[in-house]
Amino acid sequence: MAMKKCKECGTEVSSQGICPKCGKDQRNFFMKHKVLTFILCIIVLGSVVGVTGGKNNTINNSIQTSTTIKEQKEKFTLQEGHKGSTDKYGMSYTIEGSIKNNTDKKYSYVQVTFNLYDADGAQIGSALANINNLEAEGLWKFKAIGSLGNGKSVASYKLMEITGW
Repeated sequence: MAMKKCKECGTEVSSQGICPKCGKDQRNFFMKHKVLTFILCIIVLGSVVGVTGGKNNTINNSIQTSTTIKEQKEKFTLQEGHKGSTDKYGMSYTIEGSIKNNTDKKYSYVQVTFNLYDADGAQIGSALANINNLEAEGLWKFKAIGSLGNGKSVASYKLMEITGW
């Protein structure tokens, strides 16, 4: 370890320790606050990734409207006329609708995911559906199912993503 003069009293001390004469911590800010430094690094890294590599795969969608996901606009479209309903026991919520494959490519797997919200706007679950081998230019009639518990009631839902490969 390197020796240096104490910032407070001038005594020769280790740069990584505490001065034996006055008790002043000789470490730099980042060494004194390792947890804060770690959190700061994660935030900076997340910001860089978000700015440079962030593609928008999600979209807000209420019960009444249907929109195409921006990044996947050419691939899949959620068709008009989708609707949601709770089963007679109040234990599950089903969203029924259609998704159009707008490409000339067959997809081995396609999945649609919705978030479910109560009347206060709190998320209370999610619903999803998937299919194998969606043909080129094909139309998929899906039923996305989400489980509910203890009398929760769905007031709205939002399309989160349509993925496929």
